[in-house]
Amino acid sequence: MLTITRTAMAEQSMLRNILEEMADGKKDNQGLLLDLSQNVITHAAAISRYFWPSSNKEIHKLRGSRLREAFDIDDSNSIKSREVRNFAEHFDEKLDIFLSNSVSGSIYPSYVGNSAKNEETSHYLRAYFINDWKFHALGSEIRLYPIINKLIRIHQLLEEFNANGGRLPIKRDS
Repeated sequence: MLTITRTAMAEQSMLRNILEEMADGKKDNQGLLLDLSQNVITHAAAISRYFWPSSNKEIHKLRGSRLREAFDIDDSNSIKSREVRNFAEHFDEKLDIFLSNSVSGSIYPSYVGNSAKNEETSHYLRAYFINDWKFHALGSEIRLYPIINKLIRIHQLLEEFNANGGRLPIKRDS
C-alpha cells in the first residue's frame, strides 16, 4: 500500500505544481495534468481494493475490515466510490462504448479549463475542470480534491505504521 501512496503523493504534488503554474499563465503541461489526474484516480482505486475487497471470501473481508479499523475509515470515504473503482478497472470498456456511439455536439479529445456553459452538448475523452477540481473522462466525473485528501491521510498513517515496525495499531475495547 505504501508503494501506491508514495507514487500518488508524488503525482498529486506535481498536479498541484502544474495548477500553480497555470494560475501564473503557463499552459504547456496540460497533457501531463490530465495524465496525473487519471493516475491519482487509478491509485485511489488500487488502495480502495485493500479496504473494500471485491471478493466475498472471508479472509479478504476480514483483511478489509481490519484495515478500515486500523485506519479509522468508514464507508463514507471518497475512495470507496464505485465510480472511482469502475473508472480505473473498466476504462477500456468505457472507451469502446464511447467510440462506438454516435455523438453530436462538441467533442474534445482533451480539455483543461473551467467548466463549459454548454456541457450537455460537449463530450470529453479526458478533461480537467480547474474551477471545481473535477476530472472528467468518457462520461465519468470525479472530484479529485476529496480523493487526494484521503490518500494523503492514508499515506501519512502508512508512513507512521512503517516507522513503528510496519505494524497496524491494535484497537482495544475500553
